Amino acid sequence: MLKNNNIKKARVLNRIVFLVFFLILSRYFFIQVLSKQQFVKSASDNKYTNVESIPPRGIIYDRNGTVIVSNRNTFSIKIYPNHFDDSFNTDLFYKIINSADKRSKLFISKNQFKNLINDYKRNTVKKYKPITIINFVDFKTKALLSENKNDFPGLVFSINPSRFYQKSPNISHVLGYLRPVPKDSVYHGSYYNINDIIGIDGVEKVYEKKLRGKKGEESHIINTYGKDLGIDKKRSIPYVPGDDLYLTIDNDLQALIENILSRYTGSIICMNPQNGQILGMASAPDYSLSQFIGPLKYDTWQTWKKEKRLVNRSTAGTYHPGSLYKLVTSVMFLDKQMVGDDDTVFCNGKFELEDQSNPEKPKIFRCWKEEGHGNVNLHDAIVQSCNVYFYDMILKNQATNKYIINDLNKYAEKLGLNQKVGIEIFEKSGRIPDSDWMEINYGKTWPKKGSMPNLSIGQGSNAVTPLQVINLINIIANRGNVVKPTLFLNKEINSSKINISKYVWDVIQNSMFDVVNEEIGTAYYLKDERAIIRGKTGTAQTISKSTNDQLLSWFGGYMELNEQIFSIVVLVEDTNSETKSIAKILSKEIFNFIIERNTNE
Repeated sequence: MLKNNNIKKARVLNRIVFLVFFLILSRYFFIQVLSKQQFVKSASDNKYTNVESIPPRGIIYDRNGTVIVSNRNTFSIKIYPNHFDDSFNTDLFYKIINSADKRSKLFISKNQFKNLINDYKRNTVKKYKPITIINFVDFKTKALLSENKNDFPGLVFSINPSRFYQKSPNISHVLGYLRPVPKDSVYHGSYYNINDIIGIDGVEKVYEKKLRGKKGEESHIINTYGKDLGIDKKRSIPYVPGDDLYLTIDNDLQALIENILSRYTGSIICMNPQNGQILGMASAPDYSLSQFIGPLKYDTWQTWKKEKRLVNRSTAGTYHPGSLYKLVTSVMFLDKQMVGDDDTVFCNGKFELEDQSNPEKPKIFRCWKEEGHGNVNLHDAIVQSCNVYFYDMILKNQATNKYIINDLNKYAEKLGLNQKVGIEIFEKSGRIPDSDWMEINYGKTWPKKGSMPNLSIGQGSNAVTPLQVINLINIIANRGNVVKPTLFLNKEINSSKINISKYVWDVIQNSMFDVVNEEIGTAYYLKDERAIIRGKTGTAQTISKSTNDQLLSWFGGYMELNEQIFSIVVLVEDTNSETKSIAKILSKEIFNFIIERNTNE
């Protein structure tokens, strides 16, 4: 009995095995023979579509290798028009997008969205190319869309590296911002497509071609149902990342000057005069670079324009140089032997100039010190910043040299004014007038004696940038050696020499030393036994709609410390009679920082 049962079980098992084998064989036959053509057709219907892969932009470092700007991955959403149809769940798509990061919102209606894609779909060429719907989509949003991908036929993603900025320092005006490429830059054969990002300002613009890298192509396999089957790596072309940049900026020093300047409107620049490297450059008010990642609010843009936040005051802001310009006038006086060591002027606080149109009422030119400085020579006039000395001497020399303004113009240009300095980012040339300019703007009756006193002390029609002023300071520190400023590390030094005598530089440097180190000096506040500091203060009047008491506060100088030289210029706008010395106060903080850091090292 037991034996018969076993035989029966064996027979059943054999039948089951045979049946399974038969089913497998039948399925194989169906696939290989009966359905061969169908599968071949389906396979042939799969299409390859190339999607651009955007390379990460080059990383930007400071002089010590600290990362200033890096990248983080966001995503671009693209749709193939030829696979887009009514099954696309527009409601769900909008719900996911508009609940995401604020930078990822769609600002067109659902109907406009459908019409846009359908317009491309009707184009025999464009319908096979993906349309970028939105950039800067975060990972969370991308994940939600991926979970519901069957509801979005034709939808694909591409990695879109975006800039990541450290919170401090900002360095906005040096770095510059990124925006979608202008339409006139998108043409057949162009590197750029619509919605591509391009450097608009700062070093991002200057080194756009190096920073952007080289695009690649991802070959996507799309089946007949519009589903993305993945990337064919063999058919794809990898992107080439952008080149990295190393700036001359010292990250810690930059953070300090930005913090110092944050309470004011103006500019601070720190440099190494010997090699032209810019260690710090701040302009206030500044702006947030991270706001340019994704759509920038219209109200934000308008506010920034109104407050001139996008203007780099260090390179493109033009101002009266005030008494800092006395250094230029002094170089001319000395080099052309217009004054001697024994030539003195008595300052009683004002200078009277006869007005030919009204002889009974002379023009009054005042010194900043109401009670006057007494008898002063050129050295004393620089140290105490005596206006009357320069009024008197410029007019005495104009009596024998009608167009002395042209001489002053030439010396200003020798010392780097009235022209672009040659830095890599955008700058203005400023203005130092000559006789032709004055005649065009003030008429053929010029020259009038009343113009030269103001021009000699940096008022009138003189206009300079803070970058030009620190370049002037550097030339003095280098005793006539002109080194072009740069923002890029390891750049070859570009220098030239001004033909001015050793005697002139001796007088100017000694006078600037006493400005800081003598009690009567206008910058005695900066005296420091730990370093040798030279400098010149400046105050300039500006025209204000709100007040007649608006002043510019300047300080320009340099410090010798441990065989190194550091130059600085500080400009603060919108000061008054009580705060006009703020520039030298801020300079003290900067010098202290540099001294303490170098001492600790």
